[in-house]
Amino acid sequence: MLPKNTTTMLACLVAAAAGLPASTHAQDLPNLKGKSFAFAGFGGDLQKNQDLAWLQPFADATGVKIVQTDSPTVAALKTQQEAKNVGVDVIEIESSTVDANCGTTFQVVDINRSQLDPALDRNKCGVPVVKFSFVLAYNAAKYKEPPTKVADFFDVESFPGVRAAPAGSNVGLVETALLADGVEPWKLYPIDLDRAVKKIESVKSSIEVKSTFAMLQDGLANGEFDMAILPNGRAYNASKTNPDVKVVFDGAVTLYDNLAIPTGAKNVEAATEFLNYVALNQTQSSLTERFPYGKGTVGEEPPKLDDQAKLFFPDTYGEQLVIQDNSWWAANDQNVNDRLTSLFSQ
Repeated sequence: MLPKNTTTMLACLVAAAAGLPASTHAQDLPNLKGKSFAFAGFGGDLQKNQDLAWLQPFADATGVKIVQTDSPTVAALKTQQEAKNVGVDVIEIESSTVDANCGTTFQVVDINRSQLDPALDRNKCGVPVVKFSFVLAYNAAKYKEPPTKVADFFDVESFPGVRAAPAGSNVGLVETALLADGVEPWKLYPIDLDRAVKKIESVKSSIEVKSTFAMLQDGLANGEFDMAILPNGRAYNASKTNPDVKVVFDGAVTLYDNLAIPTGAKNVEAATEFLNYVALNQTQSSLTERFPYGKGTVGEEPPKLDDQAKLFFPDTYGEQLVIQDNSWWAANDQNVNDRLTSLFSQ
């Protein structure tokens, strides 16, 4: 029989070989061989890195089979639920959506929440992950005097040029409009939507609205846009193609996603074990070190990032960030979407 410390050391080696955090011993994870679950993410480089940091190590250690797909809209998910044919087991989705639908569209999960950030752990259905900011990214070659705050997106006189914004409602645009109109960050919520829409309308002719973050990223990288509002990770990717792409975080609307299990999911046991795994600080750090989005966990050890990644990492900027009010968005998302859709269709 091996001494206890030797057994522990071997367990750590097994975990390391599988790509697991060192504190997650192999024997702590269940045997899920013969089981499976479907993971629905947002695609792109984020999901590629989630695959490397989370999905593959978990599958290697537990024997579970993981099928990956794109996240359905809430409307599509509800249609699946009505038909009793839910096609995903773990979904990444905006935290405000889970807050608003916990116990209905998404089921309560019994997991260990001790390492989750209490400020972000707002419901019992999801695991907070992927904290990100809607930054102002710009082409430094275009401006002698660069922008200093995200609200400069609306200053078309001081910062002329082609600017782009993402389509949709909860993309940082309405908060940024209010900041540009003089509202103090701590007075943003509840949002004065009429005032925000009026500010956006005043520069609407200068804004190109793009349907995907990938289009914004590519447009910055190839020089099609001089500036854009987009998630910090997308700006980071653009900078790897075009080093002139820089970012401003002052006033960046910052939010986070949840991983959740839809009501009616077919593989709840395996999905719950995966949420338990992602609720660990070292698991989330393994993603952050690959891709500079923040964590939904707390821990003593900060993520190991290179100097370039730190420039695009939300937690580098602390009090400059504007943390989004989830409860306001949960109640008003559809109304904002309707107003912005109407505005940009005119």
